Amino acid sequence: MKRRNYTPNDNRNVIRMLAVSFAGSAKGRNRILFMTVVLSIITLTMVFGISRGKIRSEELSMIRENGTAASGVVESGTAFQYASLKSLDYIKQTGRCFTVGAATAAEKDSGAESEKTTVCTIRWADPDAWKDLLRPAYTKIRGSYPEKESEIMLSEKALKALGITRPQEGMEIPLHVSIGIFQSSEETFFLSGWFTDYSNETAPGYISEEKLDVWGIHPDDEANLVFRQSDRLGWQETEELLYEDLPMKDQYQKITVTDTAGYQAVAGMTGGYGMAVLGTVITLCGVFFLCHNVLQISMAGDIRKLGLLNTIGATQRQLSQIYYSQIRRILVLGTAAGAALSAILLAGVIPAILNSQYFRETGGAEGVCLFHPVILLLSVLFTDGILLAASAGVIVRTVRMSCVESTGYTGTQGKKRSHKERKPVFTKRKRTSAGEMCYLAWRNISGHRKRFLLTVLSLFLGLEAFLGAVVITAGSDYVHVIEQRPDFLIAGQFSTSGREQGYGEEYQTRDAGQDPMLTEGDCFDLLYDNDYDEFSPISPEVRKELMEIDGVDTDKSYIMEGAYLYTVISKKGIRPLDQVFLAEDAEDEMIEGWDQDVVQILKEDEIESLKKYVETNSLPVDMDSLENGTGVLILHDHALSAAQEKLVGESIGEPVYFKTMISREDRIRWNNMTAQEQTEQEEAGDFQMKQSEDFTLCGYLDNRREDFPEIRQTWHGSEGGLYFLISEKGFQRIPTEKKTLYMELNVDHAKEPSVKTSIQKIISEENQRRSRITGTAFDEGTGEAGIFCISKSDLMTEAASEIQRNRLILGSISAVLLLAGFTNYFNVMVTGILAREKELKIMESVGMTEKQKQTMIQAEGGYYCLFTVVLLMTVGMAVLLMIRYYMGQKLSYFKFAWPISWLLLLIAGLTMINVTTAWIMCKDDGRLPGSRI
Repeated sequence: MKRRNYTPNDNRNVIRMLAVSFAGSAKGRNRILFMTVVLSIITLTMVFGISRGKIRSEELSMIRENGTAASGVVESGTAFQYASLKSLDYIKQTGRCFTVGAATAAEKDSGAESEKTTVCTIRWADPDAWKDLLRPAYTKIRGSYPEKESEIMLSEKALKALGITRPQEGMEIPLHVSIGIFQSSEETFFLSGWFTDYSNETAPGYISEEKLDVWGIHPDDEANLVFRQSDRLGWQETEELLYEDLPMKDQYQKITVTDTAGYQAVAGMTGGYGMAVLGTVITLCGVFFLCHNVLQISMAGDIRKLGLLNTIGATQRQLSQIYYSQIRRILVLGTAAGAALSAILLAGVIPAILNSQYFRETGGAEGVCLFHPVILLLSVLFTDGILLAASAGVIVRTVRMSCVESTGYTGTQGKKRSHKERKPVFTKRKRTSAGEMCYLAWRNISGHRKRFLLTVLSLFLGLEAFLGAVVITAGSDYVHVIEQRPDFLIAGQFSTSGREQGYGEEYQTRDAGQDPMLTEGDCFDLLYDNDYDEFSPISPEVRKELMEIDGVDTDKSYIMEGAYLYTVISKKGIRPLDQVFLAEDAEDEMIEGWDQDVVQILKEDEIESLKKYVETNSLPVDMDSLENGTGVLILHDHALSAAQEKLVGESIGEPVYFKTMISREDRIRWNNMTAQEQTEQEEAGDFQMKQSEDFTLCGYLDNRREDFPEIRQTWHGSEGGLYFLISEKGFQRIPTEKKTLYMELNVDHAKEPSVKTSIQKIISEENQRRSRITGTAFDEGTGEAGIFCISKSDLMTEAASEIQRNRLILGSISAVLLLAGFTNYFNVMVTGILAREKELKIMESVGMTEKQKQTMIQAEGGYYCLFTVVLLMTVGMAVLLMIRYYMGQKLSYFKFAWPISWLLLLIAGLTMINVTTAWIMCKDDGRLPGSRI
């Protein structure tokens, strides 16, 4: 009978029915596939989402602590250099900045007393520098960058220093501005905007270019060029490239580069981009096999079923519709569930555990979200793409086979053994029942060699990714950063005026991995209250008391000795550091420094490490003179440009000698003189300074070079004076006593609390004593500078919450990788059993018991486990050694430990999954419970 809208050969209903029937015959496999899709999406989203969020959080934290996203500067760059810098492909952002000087509150508002207090540092930045390099360091930005001559944009800290708690655009800001060294100006600005900054430096205040013109400043010729290089490049490589690609004005123009915040964040988490790429590839491969194995193992059964349909006339298109309909349904449900769970975990559960305060502190007010839609989308596309590609492979293979081949397809490989080779009767008599089951299990695995090898490889990759993550996470734990510190570090403080400027206290806001003795202050600020020869930062009495504390390990403790002296050096010797003397003709004329310099005595092991470093790098340094006491070495904080480095060789052998500071008695007498008396005394020269014997300059060394040996230093920095290294023999030629500059105490950990109490008591008493000594200070009524202590246990306590959060974040990545690895093993076992359901029923019909079947399944899983563990113990350990080498090169604090306990956990977990799965699949009177999976 003819029906309306009926088309002959319209078999869509039949295809739909067959698709439902096809899916019903593989319920167990489809459920496993559904869970695999969910887990794969969660794994990818969590691993990459957490990694991205952690890296971005650390990056923002460093940018805001530094007050800029810039990682390098070209001093006093020209317009041509600016254009050249912008054209370099490895420079991502660039701009121009100029620092005018400090600004204090105008007298009419704050009085003479607060006029001395710096409110902000006046700066100018061009639009590119503000938008790309400065703005990312600030939050809660209100208003706009100054454009008019009288406009200014201030930090909230500067406004607070001015007593302004409710700023408004257009309000008057009277300031006293220092323009360079010799010029100053009273200015009344109008507030154009304000922001919150997190840097520990003096608060910034930004002005317009029009204001620079009024002050006669030309940024095209005087401004510094700031930039940020590609995150993939380290500071040293970038600096070398810039010196090659950027033409310099003269040999003294300097380029200073540091690692970008992104580079440091990646290095802190994975050691570098190389390890990050390797981890990405291994993770993607693990997820690929996790999805691929389910369809690969069950492929033989699918091909047989599709072959039957092909035999009765189904076309390739119809076979695709039947097969893809069930896969599509799994993908839709699995993708929805995986995406939802990923969003809940990354946007809700994990942030709630870590608490939102963590993200606000490390990432600023905007916070950092672990959940990222793009990562979720890519995870979904990757997972679904794998399954669709594997499904297409099943269809293609079915169509390419003949009907007879497809209906009888088993997936086995290799030739069958001959009758003589098998010897079934004799062999069976020799094997026990359990042995026969193990033999059958091996025959089944060896019959699918390709599938077996791919499965073992996938298990290995998944579990090796977990072990690698454990090694990296444990080895780069922030605890190791703090553990590098001595139990107690003791050194002299800066003077009162120096501390008011923040000098000597920078360590309090720095990362524990940075040198606590690095400072922007110089010896003038350090010794302002202690400018006499007998002064020792740590007095002999205090040193003796500290070393005699019960619990202090004197053998493992370290004492640095030396002195603060005035330097007299030839012009040729100082030429690499100072351009002032280049125009002078008399190169052999000696130059005396204005401020004191550090002369540090090296120990024998430190000299040996320097000798090895110089020989390895073929540096122009006279180590023989340093060792025998006739020479001194200048150590600098990357203070030389590439052109200046070339002048170092010419300075070797140049004369240098030292003068002591005046005595304590003379200093007190000087401070009690009037200005006129001091002038007369200078002309008379009654205050004699002792002079050392002559030394030769051994050369210059840069302590920032990556392979520079570990040489402890007292206060030092690029803004300070000269820093000399001398041997014990050499110091004996200087007419002054050795001073204790710095101490490191390592103690018996059981006695650490009592030692800490004793140290605090000694320091407190010493600082009180020094505060009463006011005769040697330049400022009347100011006492001598004291000493301070940095305790490892205090650092550990302060960082405890951060350490715990980092472990939780990185531990969650390891947990997801472990779950993925175990799930892969579970899927391999269950899918393999379901694919052989008929085969197992035939074995049951000919007498195989439930116990035998369970033994055979356990044996199959055991072979997978055995070969995977062998790979982990061989290839896996070699991979871990490579990780050890790589991370050791990238992170100085990395500590490698073999993950033996975790490997045992993996073996135990695989064994438990094997035994449990075999038992579940074989219970209920020996019937295979495939319908329940």
